[in-house]
Amino acid sequence: MADSILAPSAQTTDQAPVVPRRHLGALAAAGLNGLSGPRSAGGREAPAAVVRQVCETLAGACGVTFFTWVQHHAPVRLLADSDNAALRERWLPELCSGAALGGVAFAYLRRPGPPAVVARRAAGGWVVDGEAPWVTSWGLAGLYAVAARVAGDGPVLFLAVAPASPAASASLRASPPLALAAMSASATVRLSFDGLHVPDEDVISTVDIDRWRERDRAATAQPNPAPLGLATTASTLLAGEARESGGAAVGRAADALVAELAECRRHSYGLADDPSVDRAHLARLVAARAWGLDLALRSAQALVAATGGGAMALSHPAQRLVREASFWAIQAQSAAVREATLARLAAGQPPAVS
Repeated sequence: MADSILAPSAQTTDQAPVVPRRHLGALAAAGLNGLSGPRSAGGREAPAAVVRQVCETLAGACGVTFFTWVQHHAPVRLLADSDNAALRERWLPELCSGAALGGVAFAYLRRPGPPAVVARRAAGGWVVDGEAPWVTSWGLAGLYAVAARVAGDGPVLFLAVAPASPAASASLRASPPLALAAMSASATVRLSFDGLHVPDEDVISTVDIDRWRERDRAATAQPNPAPLGLATTASTLLAGEARESGGAAVGRAADALVAELAECRRHSYGLADDPSVDRAHLARLVAARAWGLDLALRSAQALVAATGGGAMALSHPAQRLVREASFWAIQAQSAAVREATLARLAAGQPPAVS
């Protein structure tokens, strides 16, 4: 599917107003929307290694289709872990089957300062106000998992919000789609909440903010398969350039990147599958994630250098891969990952990974 549907139109999709629904429909028809979902709701409960392989394949084929699709799995995971049985039964089968696409709004929880989105207790539920600066799949997703801090430094509520419902549509204001250097077709908007009433039966979960941050630090330390999928595509195209041009330097670069990619994948996924959870292990995971981000950037840049001026044409994948690699460097970025990424870039050459 990646080779026959996503990759051939990746350049067009990159410049499209929104990811084609046929792309998302193909992913759903293949059963991938329930990849990590519970079998009781029609999901696959795929092992971590399978999930990583699928993510690498899709991200390497079409970055923006992958990014739109991968957002879907956050509400699936949240609902699968929820104590709200009625909400699980209402939404999980639709999400796992692909009848509904999921989206998320919670990245702002990582930012310092006052909460961006606040919930206040009201009769039978909660009233939500604030602005989420980055909400993807607007107009595509049928359900969002929205995070809101309870007013007065309270816990975080994860709320199930269906934007097309009459109650939600009257209280949500979306900006025009953001003009982005990469992933512009992801239909990403700034979303304002103006007195949105969410009933108690639509609360997915409640978690202490410090506990959430602890979990988020562990999650964002995990290796990201998307940059490795991008590096695979870039190094494959680079090897093709070497065959066509006969350039020894291009061939050596391709061989070196392919070898490094295999080592980065082995090292990163080996750490991810290690059950250790101490601080030293997390630090190694962060370093491995930064390695993958750096490798994606260098692989895409090598393709540009080997291609020459033609790489700047919007019809050529090289410039798209450079932009996507830059995007992965900031997506789900934590302070620890940012510092590790900058340390690698400032070193001038990739330091050894311990």
